[in-house]
Amino acid sequence: MKVIVVIFLPFLVTSAFAWDGQDTEQGTNIMISSRSSATPGKEIRYYDYSREEYRTAEVTSVFGFGNSIQIELYDIDTGTNRTFEMEQ
Repeated sequence: MKVIVVIFLPFLVTSAFAWDGQDTEQGTNIMISSRSSATPGKEIRYYDYSREEYRTAEVTSVFGFGNSIQIELYDIDTGTNRTFEMEQ
């Protein structure tokens, strides 16, 4: 039993810290630092691979559909609305 826990622990820890997705309008890859922080009304930090920098945004809505989750947010740094499609 201990061996199974040790083998699966890295996968559980990795998924808790990062969540990969794509900006549906710009077609760029992004990463949200934590799945649990993506709830409406909360401020999050995400990494925008196309700009190679972290950005701050407020989550406005979260929708689950099919095999993905759609997150709409307001990017505080640029003053624009963005939509992310996240891997489930």
